[in-house]
Amino acid sequence: MKTILYATDRSEYAVPALKYAYQISRKLNATLLVLYVHEMEPLRVSVSRPAAQIEYHVIKEQTEILSSYCSKHLGVPVDNKDLQAEVIHNDSVTNGILEKTKDVATDMIIIGRKDKHTDRGLFVGNIGKRLQEKVPCPLLIIPNDTPDKPLKTILYATDFEEADILALKKLVPMAKLLAAKIHVVHISTEKEYAGKEQMEWFKDMLKQVVDDSSIEFELIFSDNIQDKLKVHAKTIGADLLVLLEREEKGFFQKIFHISLVAKMEEHIGIPLLSFNEPNL
Repeated sequence: MKTILYATDRSEYAVPALKYAYQISRKLNATLLVLYVHEMEPLRVSVSRPAAQIEYHVIKEQTEILSSYCSKHLGVPVDNKDLQAEVIHNDSVTNGILEKTKDVATDMIIIGRKDKHTDRGLFVGNIGKRLQEKVPCPLLIIPNDTPDKPLKTILYATDFEEADILALKKLVPMAKLLAAKIHVVHISTEKEYAGKEQMEWFKDMLKQVVDDSSIEFELIFSDNIQDKLKVHAKTIGADLLVLLEREEKGFFQKIFHISLVAKMEEHIGIPLLSFNEPNL
């Protein structure tokens, strides 16, 4: 992993997410690019300077503000090696982030979770969903009040599909760098299918492509998948929840269809990492 892009609104409430993004970038040996998408106000007709010149000076000023924000809260300089800061102009936060990923080869995108303190800061709702559908890399969504503590337990929710194996193949090296264990869980109704047989098949398939010595497996039966997942995350002390966004309806869609986004946002208080199946 070489570059992690973290999009911020530069608010005080987003500082814990900034620190989390920086710490995870250090552990993954990646450069952290902190991005601020600036929405410029319409220029008045009476302004005499060329619009491009005005935009240049505005972006320069906003970049200085962003660099100061990062240095102040991280205690390290923006050195363009381990830590970079950039401001771009776009009327859409989503489009701004996506355009930046075209300019810079990005291995992970991090955004903060929208909270009640600010309309802009950030993003889960519609922006998060639009990003998840289009991002070329994993998307990590961080609650703005995420505590500064080591990431030790990763909870991966599986549907026993080959795409899950591809996602775990990417997740295992990250977990090793983070010194974290992976807990793989499948939650389904007892009527759905023979879960135990599926679990054994999945474990055998996974062993062929990754070292699964740090992976634990669990099968849980419940008629309420999303609530059981939240309870299970608390039970095992999960620090990160990982889901796969599938092209076809699967586990992620059962939990995160539009009507449930707000519920999950409120009740799961840990970071959420999602892989997009087409990019695996």
